[in-house]
Amino acid sequence: MNFRLRQSTQIILLSAFAVAAFVAWSLWAEIDQVSRARGAVIPSGRTQVVQSEDGGTIAEILVSEGDRVNRGDLLVRLDETRPRAAVEESQAQVAALKARMARIQAELFNRPLVFPAETSSHPEFVSSQRELYARRRQALSSQINSLQSMLSLTRQELDMNTPLVASGDVSRSEVLRMQRQTSDLQGQINTRRSEYLAELQTEYAKTEEELASATEQLTQRSAILRGSELRSPTDGVIVAIKYNTVGGVLRAGDEVLQLVPTGDKLVVEARVSPTDIAFIRQGQTANVKFDAYDSSIYGSADGTVTHISADTLSEETKEGVQTYYRVLLSADPAKLRPRHEGEKIVLQPGMTSTAEIITGQTTVFKYLTKPILKTTGDSLGER
Repeated sequence: MNFRLRQSTQIILLSAFAVAAFVAWSLWAEIDQVSRARGAVIPSGRTQVVQSEDGGTIAEILVSEGDRVNRGDLLVRLDETRPRAAVEESQAQVAALKARMARIQAELFNRPLVFPAETSSHPEFVSSQRELYARRRQALSSQINSLQSMLSLTRQELDMNTPLVASGDVSRSEVLRMQRQTSDLQGQINTRRSEYLAELQTEYAKTEEELASATEQLTQRSAILRGSELRSPTDGVIVAIKYNTVGGVLRAGDEVLQLVPTGDKLVVEARVSPTDIAFIRQGQTANVKFDAYDSSIYGSADGTVTHISADTLSEETKEGVQTYYRVLLSADPAKLRPRHEGEKIVLQPGMTSTAEIITGQTTVFKYLTKPILKTTGDSLGER
């Protein structure tokens, strides 16, 4: 009887000591406090969207989803028939105006007629302006020569009759008439030259304005023609193609496909609940577990909070509207443990993950008693 009593006493004392030791340890031992958030791997440069700036008809699709492409690779070609015809029309208009401008400048500044290189592909414009140049110069020369011949004869007649006024053989009024005629002819020559230059200056200003407008139109049409070839803006992987039908019609600004950059650093985008965001700061460390790599085998990657969105974002889900803060973490997969030597661990955009963001430390005792204290506090506050 006494033996059983002593045995029971020893068990009670040992249990009490164990409890006391555990409580003492729990008051001293600290564990990490974490906020868990689901996330996914994304490129730091975000998904690139390839759009059709001016719209058109799809002539050829050169890539498929999953294809790797390099910067500048041709992805989709649109029908070039209309934009190319528009460019050729503008090129012809610009060539015609430049040929006209070359002729005007040669006449206006009295220099040899030389056509710019841009007109070489349109010899019909060069020939037309060369002929017009010759005709205009010939017409002006004929008119001036005719007036100068008349002026020369009138001066000769005036020189012959002026001495005869003194002898009375020619009246003074007749000499004055000849002088007026000489002045009139000289005035006609000056007037014709002035009118010719004025016409050229007017034509020069008009042609210069038309050329500027045509050049601007050519630039715009050339940009539209270049836009008929949709090229990759960066190295990446095609993840979504919105249009798969040759002959499909695109409107201006339509999204054609998406690609994920491969040259950019990968980060984890976590969605943190508004109830946890108060304890998260930039620079905090985290353990990132990737669903593709079992954490019980591969472990977790070290992460660091690099960005926290300024406000909440919302997304419609099956459970309703989900509100969250967007938190970006840099993740270093070097801490992940391969299952065997030579296994390569690769992170890819789209991989889902769980981020355990370390927000502080607490003792084991506080962690265990927190639910009890919270429940008690809530109960004591009820009416």
